[in-house]
Amino acid sequence: MSSYEHGKQNIAQHQETYGRVMKITYWSAGLMGVSILFFSMVFAAHMAWIPALVISFITGIIAGLILKMGGAWNATMIGLGILTLVMGFIISAIAGMG
Repeated sequence: MSSYEHGKQNIAQHQETYGRVMKITYWSAGLMGVSILFFSMVFAAHMAWIPALVISFITGIIAGLILKMGGAWNATMIGLGILTLVMGFIISAIAGMG
């Protein structure tokens, strides 16, 4: 007879892998969602880029809080917001020269 016993397999590694895949999915979907929101407001709705950035930033922070994504998500949103702000001012300055 078989020595198999139902429910005795160690699934700790499977749970850890599933948790990491879910975290990658949350991060990817969140970053794509915030990016699509920003670009839709700027290019499709013809909104100025600074208000679109503020709305996208606030939406990203709220989404991170709702999904309990932690401080790394907030730091990423702040970093991307600052990067977008700096690049926007540089592009506006270059466009204003011509």
